[in-house]
Amino acid sequence: MDTSKNENQSLSIPPIWKNELTITQQQAVSSLKGPLLILAGAGSGKTRVLTYRIVNLLLQGEATQEQILAVTFTNKAAGEMRNRITNMLGELNIPISYNLWINTFHAFCVKVLKEHIHFLGFKSPFTIYDGSDQQSLIKKCLKKLNIDEKVYPAKNFRFLISEAKSLTKDPLKVRKWLEDNAYEDIVVTVYDEYKKECEKNNALDFGDLLLKTYELFLAQPDVLAKYQNQFKFILIDEYQDTNAIQYGLIKLLAKKSQSICAVGDEDQSIYAWRGSDITNILNFEKDFANCKTVKLEENFRSSKNIVKAASHVISNNSNRNEKHIFSSKEDGEQISLMSNLNEFQEARFLSQAIKYRYNNNGTSYEDIAVFYRTHAQSRVLEEQLRLARIPYQIIGGIKFYERKEIKDLLCYLRLCNNPADDVALKRIINSPVRGIGKTTVEKIENIATDNNISMMKAINKILNEKLLGQGPLKKIDSFFFLMQGLIQSAQSSSVLVLLLDTIDATKYEEVLRKDQTPEAKVRLDNILEFKQSVENFEQHNTEDSTLQNFLESTALLSDTDQLETSDQISLMTIHSAKGLEYKEVFLVGCEEGLLPHVRTGDENISDEDIEEERRLTYVAITRAKEKLFLSYAKTRKTWGYDTEQKKISRFIEEIPEEYIKKESALAFW
Repeated sequence: MDTSKNENQSLSIPPIWKNELTITQQQAVSSLKGPLLILAGAGSGKTRVLTYRIVNLLLQGEATQEQILAVTFTNKAAGEMRNRITNMLGELNIPISYNLWINTFHAFCVKVLKEHIHFLGFKSPFTIYDGSDQQSLIKKCLKKLNIDEKVYPAKNFRFLISEAKSLTKDPLKVRKWLEDNAYEDIVVTVYDEYKKECEKNNALDFGDLLLKTYELFLAQPDVLAKYQNQFKFILIDEYQDTNAIQYGLIKLLAKKSQSICAVGDEDQSIYAWRGSDITNILNFEKDFANCKTVKLEENFRSSKNIVKAASHVISNNSNRNEKHIFSSKEDGEQISLMSNLNEFQEARFLSQAIKYRYNNNGTSYEDIAVFYRTHAQSRVLEEQLRLARIPYQIIGGIKFYERKEIKDLLCYLRLCNNPADDVALKRIINSPVRGIGKTTVEKIENIATDNNISMMKAINKILNEKLLGQGPLKKIDSFFFLMQGLIQSAQSSSVLVLLLDTIDATKYEEVLRKDQTPEAKVRLDNILEFKQSVENFEQHNTEDSTLQNFLESTALLSDTDQLETSDQISLMTIHSAKGLEYKEVFLVGCEEGLLPHVRTGDENISDEDIEEERRLTYVAITRAKEKLFLSYAKTRKTWGYDTEQKKISRFIEEIPEEYIKKESALAFW
């Protein structure tokens, strides 16, 4: 049933909202009970609708604040939704509770696991491993299993293990999943060993947060019932991006109330490579009986020319719901199409165009974004931007919390929080340098493995039983004494005081000051920034500013959560651009082989692959509000050596000529 066609239905919303919401938005906000699918086209105000819908549930007395669960995919989106709701409730003089469950999937699962993880044999607090921690632990497993990492790279196992978890598969189920795969036995062996190491370290990786919650709900019906009874209303943002395990969690949680609202757009489903399943949104009406559907088709973000161009492109996909996306804005500028001889001319062309727009159109740098299909494309672009003295930031590069000095200090804090965290201990046992060499670390690790204990307990055993020579014993005794002092400090100190104690006890800053190199100065500046971030955390989390919560908040950060807002352009892959918007967008590398990112004529390329690449193009186009530049090269070097002839992307050729203006470099001098 498509309720968007019924404009005369009774709408249970405050009268003033009728001036703030369109008819279809009002229908989405007022359809409170039962399953609801909101098909929200690009720029159609879905966050606004979700926000008003949550507040309306409270206004109509359908639920209290702790009975509503809203789940989205980024901390930024969750934070924005939480702030809007808080402001609206304040304006309505409704007391604000701190029990609002507005989270990412991972953050929601952390909340559940903190209370119930003992059912799965873990303790709270537990450590959350990021990608680099996961890879370090897999390398340890490979070494223990005598598997040559040069033949079987750790990153391959990391990918397969993460993919298996997204499909709800533990090691026992992986064998059937990989049936007839040449590496079936070795993957199962490594996965099983990795799982044991995580359990020994009392640690979960990102995939575990969801998988363990799913396993918990299946194994403990009373725990599941608790949350089924608590959440009378469930709202899921970006439903088209859900994978198998997220879908499973949603189905379990919504089974009792059936009051689930899914918001999404299958035309923006671009994460199949990491497990998202477009059929989840396409089959929503079948999964939930008596489902209502509302289509949000007005784009409030982009000019008519941009919206029409995007609509022409995406209309060539067959696996989608029919929608008529339109804009009430002006036609706006035509889309500029720039042809270049090669990637070097493309980069020069781009920097000239950006400089011209900045100097002549009053466009600030922060209003401009450059999108590309692969990270490798950024190098040539960066060179020209630096030559043109155009400030820029790269989204998806090395994150702040992955920089060496920050990761080191985080690992000290992690070890204080969870002394069983071998990955953290191994990283910082000799950082700053304290003369504990590789051989000594290997002996500690071997004793830990032989006795099935943590490395911290192994150090204690070595010291008590004097299992090493006098020199190594003295050095690890000093480290052990240092850590015991910090672990004790963590019991009563704030996070900031613990961080300052750690820096002081390890002499981390002192070592960097003695270095006096430019790199050391940058590292010291980063540590200062880290101190400020901890201080900000404590100021904004007065109710629960524990070490565990701080470590969780840093572990769950994504690339776009760390976007800077100073006057610089943003460079990123199209995947990173999802959910963002800019006044002006440059999409480079619009060629066959890059967009779509497949080789023309490859017989293994499926229609589904091409449709996903077309959706990716659609997402890129619809990030632009006022101006869109499309750029392609006639030749491009591949792998840094071979120069290939290139053809313009089929997706660009799907845009009618009336929306396109072909540009030359002379236009931007």
